[in-house]
Amino acid sequence: PEGEFHKRPDQTWAPGERANIVRRGDNLQPEGDFSKRPDQTWAPGERANIVKRGDNLQPEGEFSKRPDATWAPGERATVVKRDDNLYPEGEFHKRPDQTWAPGERANIVRRGDNLQPEGDFSKRPDQTWAPGERANIVKRGDNLQPEGEFSKRPDATWAPGERATVVKRDDNLHPEGEFHKRPDQTWAPGERANIVKRGDNLLPEGEFHK
Repeated sequence: PEGEFHKRPDQTWAPGERANIVRRGDNLQPEGDFSKRPDQTWAPGERANIVKRGDNLQPEGEFSKRPDATWAPGERATVVKRDDNLYPEGEFHKRPDQTWAPGERANIVRRGDNLQPEGDFSKRPDQTWAPGERANIVKRGDNLQPEGEFSKRPDATWAPGERATVVKRDDNLHPEGEFHKRPDQTWAPGERANIVKRGDNLLPEGEFHK
């Protein structure tokens, strides 16, 4: 580094400037009288009357029930065997008995080679091992040199850091009026609705035979 070294000047903390709040006027205003929704009381809904249509389909004539059936084993169809209309003609010869024998191996035929080397054949010369030659190390001179005096970093001693003071802001929200707590409640069993049993409108007609 060349010349004198200037450190950063110390800065003190200050709150930033806040822009002023500008509230625009409202150009929309309600016109006429303002009437709220009328209060409504709960009432059970009206259930439509049940209308039962008459049946226009009636059975005609006497009604005969299914006759009682008794179990009996089924009848099995008789087995019919057809005659065969295919017959072998002439004498019948069976396959002759065969004895096992090893198979015959084909003769090996070696074909002559029609590719022959031409001229004298020289083999690779014998080589002896020798260590490789290492290139000489060339060290280049340094063309960058420090100029002026070189001052080392001053010795620093440890010291505890400064802790910022705790600033507690006042609360601008406060409850207004009296504060009522929730009343104490005691446990009681719930009320069970009464059981209503409807009459049965389906009744058997006529005589019942078991």
